[in-house]
Amino acid sequence: MPKIPFPTSPRQHRETTVTDASTLTGASAPRTVRGRRMAAVVTLCVVLALGAACGKKIMPVPQDHRELFQWRSTTATTTPNGCIAARGEVQGNVDNLASVILEIQPIDGSADSCAGCPFQATARQEFWPEKQIGPQGTAIVDVTMCPDRKAPAYRWRMVGVNVLTRFAHALGKVQTLVVDPNAPGLDLPVEDSRPQQQTEIVIP
Repeated sequence: MPKIPFPTSPRQHRETTVTDASTLTGASAPRTVRGRRMAAVVTLCVVLALGAACGKKIMPVPQDHRELFQWRSTTATTTPNGCIAARGEVQGNVDNLASVILEIQPIDGSADSCAGCPFQATARQEFWPEKQIGPQGTAIVDVTMCPDRKAPAYRWRMVGVNVLTRFAHALGKVQTLVVDPNAPGLDLPVEDSRPQQQTEIVIP
């Protein structure tokens, strides 16, 4: 008589399923581990690249000097009502001159106006003057500032602001304007040296 197979019990069925699944998992395990390792390496490389980029410092150095201008000369006088009238002549790319800042430091014997101290502007005013183009391609600008703090003398300079904001301001020479040479206790500073151009950012 032919043998009739007995039905598989639920326990035997579960053991067979577990055995088959274990066999499949063991076969695919090496590929899964390799995939995870590769993903970890890629993630680490991305993190290191972003960290290096974030930590890199780039100095805002102008790349095209054709966009720059500088002061050829600056002069100042006082008006009858005690204001300061300054005139500057700009050379270079004068079309990029967006505005002019006049900075002053009163010299009246106070602690912040000593003769040997570095120039520290205590007042500044920004202007958008009309440019007068000269025969040599230079531009002349005139500005007038009436300081709130009157003094017998002032240290001052003109600052040119470039229309291209990534470029540094053009600094004029720091000079001394004497209003009343006979003022008592007037201690004038020594001759101011001309600063290098395009090296300082002045915040108005």
